[in-house]
Amino acid sequence: MRKISDAELVERIAAEHLPDPVRQRWLGLLRPGVRLVPAVGEATHVARLGGQPKLPTGELWPTWTSQGPLSYIGEIFCEPLSAFPLDLAIPTSGRLLFFYFDGSYDDGVNTVGTWDAATLEGARALYVPTDVACSPQPTPDGISSYPERWYSGESVVTAPDWEHSDLREAFSEPGDDPGAFVEHPVAADAFAEALHERHTMPLHQIGGYAQPIQGPVEHEVAEAALENNVSYSDPLLAREARRWALVLQIDSDDDLGMMWGDCGILYWMARPEDLAAGDLRNVSFTWQCS
Repeated sequence: MRKISDAELVERIAAEHLPDPVRQRWLGLLRPGVRLVPAVGEATHVARLGGQPKLPTGELWPTWTSQGPLSYIGEIFCEPLSAFPLDLAIPTSGRLLFFYFDGSYDDGVNTVGTWDAATLEGARALYVPTDVACSPQPTPDGISSYPERWYSGESVVTAPDWEHSDLREAFSEPGDDPGAFVEHPVAADAFAEALHERHTMPLHQIGGYAQPIQGPVEHEVAEAALENNVSYSDPLLAREARRWALVLQIDSDDDLGMMWGDCGILYWMARPEDLAAGDLRNVSFTWQCS
């Protein structure tokens, strides 16, 4: 029997919860993503989490200046990922590596967060082209080294959360009471729960809409990009938020010994034009927990 695709399952859920033409408009908002699933047998690997990284020869281990070295979280393999229908211009070859100051070096004294843009040096992403000579690098003393796991990819469709501006703009009219949006069918708890429950945890994902815990992650990185100098209602913040897209989210994962606060999720975000060029110097980051 053919396995039902995630897109087909989402269409069924939408048909159960949303009236036409609301359903058709909502389906038009969906974006493709790739969920990381543990690799089985000869499955093609699209990512590796944990273990030790292969860094370019002579490259120093990523460090938060005056704080300490970052922990290696994992990497994405760009060539096999290019077989998936992402709407994100990830390079077609090479690797994307991700690092995070997880608190293991200083027992949690310093925390990375968008509330202080200066702390974002504590999260990093690197693009390493295929033709660059690399060698395995041992984990520096004093920081976490997570167990190595290999992952294949599974195509999924992703939707904007009920607080996301894409959803509100699609279903709101000028002059509408913003507070009344919670009564709209696309914001209903039962609909959101049905979408969430179709997946088992953890939710490691490449591209698409992020799975937020406490509101749109795009707005958090936009606030940091604007040096936390604009109000939440400022149109400038909304414009900046549209410039950012999810590259990778890493969920808390018992099998990997990864726990981000209280069952939180890490999110690396980039401007699509930077990502397409393999330029991750301006990658941003946020994390949320319950």
